Amino acid sequence: MNFRKLFVPALAVILLASCDDTTDEIGQSLIKKNNVTISTGTFAVASRSMKVDSVLSRNSTAYLGHVKDPETGSYITGNAMLQFHTLPNIGFPVKDSIVSRIANDIVADSCDIFLACDDFYGDSLSVFTLTAHEMGKPMLETRKYYSNYDPSHLLRTGGIHQDQSYTLTSNYDKTKGIRISLNEPYTDKDGRTYNNYGTYLMRTYFKHREYFSSSYNFLTNVCPGFYFKNKSGLGAMAYIAASQMNIYYRARINGKDSVRWVSFAGTEEVLQTSKISHDTTLSTLAADASCTYLKTPAGLFTELTLPVADIFTGHEHDTINNVKLSIARINNTTHSPYTLEAATHLLLLPTDSLHAFFEQDRLIDNKVSFLATLNANTYTFDNISGLITAMSKADKSNANWNKVLLVPVTVVTTTRRTSSGGTETVITNIVHNMALTSTRLVRGTGSTDSPIKVSVIYSTFQ
Repeated sequence: MNFRKLFVPALAVILLASCDDTTDEIGQSLIKKNNVTISTGTFAVASRSMKVDSVLSRNSTAYLGHVKDPETGSYITGNAMLQFHTLPNIGFPVKDSIVSRIANDIVADSCDIFLACDDFYGDSLSVFTLTAHEMGKPMLETRKYYSNYDPSHLLRTGGIHQDQSYTLTSNYDKTKGIRISLNEPYTDKDGRTYNNYGTYLMRTYFKHREYFSSSYNFLTNVCPGFYFKNKSGLGAMAYIAASQMNIYYRARINGKDSVRWVSFAGTEEVLQTSKISHDTTLSTLAADASCTYLKTPAGLFTELTLPVADIFTGHEHDTINNVKLSIARINNTTHSPYTLEAATHLLLLPTDSLHAFFEQDRLIDNKVSFLATLNANTYTFDNISGLITAMSKADKSNANWNKVLLVPVTVVTTTRRTSSGGTETVITNIVHNMALTSTRLVRGTGSTDSPIKVSVIYSTFQ
């Protein structure tokens, strides 16, 4: 057992609690014990806002609407592409029992899509109109889709283009959401016409059940999905947590005619993506020298330049036990009932690791990626020493060798039993925060008066 490696972290933790975070010079605090010398120092951090045109759109919630940020005056638009999942046996009875018929052929009495909104931003009374566009080809999971991806080139020419007006106070069967009727005559890609879209789905099922054997077959042969595009309205953004396509018909069950229905749900087995658009205000905000910004979904991150070389100067043979980083949030100055909330969770990771982290479904490792939660108006990363050490060994010809990003994220957790019989909460997924948030942070200058500094604890064995 290596006693040296065990002793240093334990001692560092004890000393961290008593370390003065306001020290401005290395070596201001020195403690000697058992041939170990402990020293501390603080170093200035520089920061800037970084404009981000898009983020990976992998989220169980889709966003639809058009809003204006009351603090910055920027406009944000959300459009959503949704697909529907099928099962090999989706619940239709035997064909002969269906009594909804025209010219002795089965039909759907009606068909609709329901977008359930579990939350929203803005004025729920704002009147909006969306257009539901039928996809001609599906967006496939073999590709990574970002929030600036426009699926317009995949829409079906001559397919469904259904307008629907709504407010976010609308209810359907006691659930808040948006209902889009699909009861107009429908012509499929082969030129066959049906009284509505539901009839197309029903007749296709009884003719080609293999098309309903998997979601892939369903998407590529029957229903590639729908793109819901904001047509008009301002003042709200719907957070679509679930979607469902319903077919209603009548069937004779146990000798009695009854209303029946079959539903196709938007689930994790298929894609739900959002296309997020910002106006040109972001460039002005990114150039603001008084602060840095975090704006979601997509828009602005904050990049930090860490003083790695300064931290190691004069301490080349020391052990870095702890590096603490805190960034203060600036309170909103605009008073409005629709002021955007600050980001709750921030991910810190190397700038060059941004895309790989999310595309590869990584979790924080507390070595080069870290998580902080807003507390007392401050985001604090308690110990990023592993990152500092890794950066000291990085290729200095890379312009981003000592740069990290602060990225607002949504953290998914679960509670599980431990071997001792207790419970623990573990992180199962980290994705980009796609909700509407806006956060101002103090701006690091990189000079001695910088409001952002890192506090370092070293140990030297003699």
